[in-house]
Amino acid sequence: MLVPCGALDALVLAAPTEAVEVLGRALGSAVGRRAGARLQDPKSASMEAFVTQLAGEGAVAGVGVLSIERWGRALVVVIEKSPLAGMLLAPFVAAAIEAALGRRVWSILLGRDEGVARVLVASERAVERVKQAMASGTPWGEALAGLHGDKA
Repeated sequence: MLVPCGALDALVLAAPTEAVEVLGRALGSAVGRRAGARLQDPKSASMEAFVTQLAGEGAVAGVGVLSIERWGRALVVVIEKSPLAGMLLAPFVAAAIEAALGRRVWSILLGRDEGVARVLVASERAVERVKQAMASGTPWGEALAGLHGDKA
């Protein structure tokens, strides 16, 4: 079923946060399962091979152009030109990685501007620290720098 992005955005904006999370995770799980299936052993695949498959499946699904950035030990998934509402992206990314690797991860939308969104993928503790820092007005880049040296 094809759904116009405008209709999906309207639905997401009107829906409760929990429903948005469920939708984002459902979309991500489907992409992650397909990406994981394309790799013989996703857990032992190189980061480059893993991201290539995830990006390919994301592109086919119409999610946008996926890539990664490393900020020290922090992994940031970059999504360019995505038609999805920003609040769908963090649960989408977490679920895609979880479905491909079979391992729980947490995520937070760091920001979205000029057609580029960034999603931190990390431990629950690290995501919570970044969330708290950003809520207190710390720019996301500084919040990520604050994770360095932490075992989070």
